[in-house]
Amino acid sequence: MLRIAALLATLALAGCGGAPKPPPQPPQPAPVAAQPEPEPEPPLDDAPMLDVTSAQPTEILLDGKPIGTTPITGRKVPPGTHEVTFLDPERGNRTMMVTLEPGDAKTVQSDPPPSIQESGGGDAKGEKKDEKK
Repeated sequence: MLRIAALLATLALAGCGGAPKPPPQPPQPAPVAAQPEPEPEPPLDDAPMLDVTSAQPTEILLDGKPIGTTPITGRKVPPGTHEVTFLDPERGNRTMMVTLEPGDAKTVQSDPPPSIQESGGGDAKGEKKDEKK
């Protein structure tokens, strides 16, 4: 008899689902994916500034990435050493290294060297021998 009572009690609990279910909660809005925080820019007054110039408009790479065509002025860069490459299909690319500390402002300039021109009767300074100062 005891076995039958235990069996009936077990079936009764299984049939009613055991403990009562909690009331349904209102749907929650889907969580919004957190946007990654942008890298902080150096302070405006302390960020190194770079100007890049050349005689002819020239495409420029800064640390291997294109940044535009010369003249480039006021380009903010992080402190450190940077590679500035002048892309020149006619005479070949020219790369220069520049090191900037916080607060620095530097100009990188790449122009072809001036051609040597001979003038008749002049000395190394380009003055004529018979000229007097």
